[in-house]
Amino acid sequence: MVRVIADNRENKEIIINLEKEEIEVERRQLDIADFIIETKNLDNKIQKVGVERKTKTDLLNSIIDKRLINQLILLKENFDVPLLIIEGDENIYSLRDFHPNSIRGMISTIAIDFQVPIIYTQGQKDTAKYLALIAKRLEKPRKPISL
Repeated sequence: MVRVIADNRENKEIIINLEKEEIEVERRQLDIADFIIETKNLDNKIQKVGVERKTKTDLLNSIIDKRLINQLILLKENFDVPLLIIEGDENIYSLRDFHPNSIRGMISTIAIDFQVPIIYTQGQKDTAKYLALIAKRLEKPRKPISL
């Protein structure tokens, strides 16, 4: 069975939905990341995916207080594959008094400068579905991508 380690401060709805997807969830306090998915790479070595989950409001707040940059640095330093999930279906540009280009600039920095992939989800159920899909996909035997 596929296993995901979830920070015990994470939303219970996500955990419940992961378990509905037949994902074993281990809950513990994590210092870095909100979720960890362990898998093996093509060379059969253990590889860890560190997932930071942000609602759109939390994303904006973490830009203001500069938490986001530190969290991304720690993700990159501690995981083989860092991943940022931005959750919510609200219009991010109308949530706070932010210039749209400052939001676009930060998202571009995350993707280009930090080279951290970003996945957008509509809500907690969608986040759980993505985490389950990623975990199940990583459990399958890996082979080189064929063109």
